[in-house]
Amino acid sequence: MQNNNGIYWIYLQNVLGYGSRKIFKVLDVFGSVKAFYNAPYKEKVSSKLFSKSEINRIEKYDIDFAYKTIEKCDKLGYKIITPENPLYPIRLKHIVNPPAVLYVYGNMPEIDDEVAIAIVGTRKASAYSRALTYELSERLTRAGAYIVSGGAVGIDTSAHTGALRAKGNTIAVLPCGLNYGYLAANDALRMDIASNGALISEFQPDYPVFKSNFMVRNRLISGLCLGTIVVEAGRKSGALITVDHALEQGRDIFVIPGDLSSERYVGSNRLIRDGAKVTTSPLDVLEEYTHIYPHKINIMGCSEMLKGEMNDEPIFFDEDNREGEKKQKVTAQPKNVTKKAQIESEKIDEITEFEPDKSVDNLSDNAKKLYFAFDKTVMLFDELVEKSGLSVSNALSAATELEIMGIVQAMAGERYKVCL
Repeated sequence: MQNNNGIYWIYLQNVLGYGSRKIFKVLDVFGSVKAFYNAPYKEKVSSKLFSKSEINRIEKYDIDFAYKTIEKCDKLGYKIITPENPLYPIRLKHIVNPPAVLYVYGNMPEIDDEVAIAIVGTRKASAYSRALTYELSERLTRAGAYIVSGGAVGIDTSAHTGALRAKGNTIAVLPCGLNYGYLAANDALRMDIASNGALISEFQPDYPVFKSNFMVRNRLISGLCLGTIVVEAGRKSGALITVDHALEQGRDIFVIPGDLSSERYVGSNRLIRDGAKVTTSPLDVLEEYTHIYPHKINIMGCSEMLKGEMNDEPIFFDEDNREGEKKQKVTAQPKNVTKKAQIESEKIDEITEFEPDKSVDNLSDNAKKLYFAFDKTVMLFDELVEKSGLSVSNALSAATELEIMGIVQAMAGERYKVCL
């Protein structure tokens, strides 16, 4: 922390609650957070700034709670960033309800100089949407974007893992305290994010998850970013709340279109109807910001993954077997990228030599290529890509097909096991 006023900002956060629109009103009336804390109780009440519940919290909280919060953060290695800290994003200062305190695990970037893009969508995303998100995030990252999402399963996980796969940094904004056991299945991914970006929360370290937290959290996801990409939003998707915040904040909205006959995409398609930008390529997003951030955006970093093809076609999949993909309609489920995560406790006693079953005839061409690339019972995904000669996206699609058919099993650490 840059100064001793952190204790007063934490006190103010306790009084106003999370997501309050009154922070700067309090500063206007009292002059500073320290002056607000030191003001007599009657003066605080007579200011008529506070609701009954806020007045109750003025009576309830004292500075000792703030000191304990700071001690806990010091012990756990969390940074405390207040509006007086140089690392506090200017973008957040300009929203109507900036957070009084941000708790950060990892390295908070100078986000105001980043082409920060939020990617949001449903937790129960289809394999199709997860694969698109993964590839979109990877390509945006390679071109210089900084991906922000919510650290949840589904679209969030695909967004973060795509950025990590591209050896980039990413931010996860959590709907609870950093020390709270949120989505244990994603713990390894969160550790990767902290090592290659940051976990951020407005909530104090042990604050649990409540339904109302997500609305409070989502305004930060959009507020940190220049634009928000929506992938697979249903009629009542939480992603639509993020869009509402983004619109209020004057941010751009991008939407990947979906099947008009599917309930999965009702929210997404309505956004397009209402004026959101249709997005079928990373270039649809990047072209909005190249004139503002020419020092950050490297279009070639994106186009290198396209085999040099720069046209108006959707570019989420490579061209080496597009017809086969259309017929098969099998898409990929991205695998968690865990650079420092521990491999699951599941053990393989022996990795034996493996002779592929030549009778596997009912698979797509890509699935056959990936299957016949196995020369051991357990192989890394990168090994399979190299041996099969498939692109990463086609290999992911083929792996999903093999999983659906019960031929292979996905394991931790980007490994695959033959089940036949």
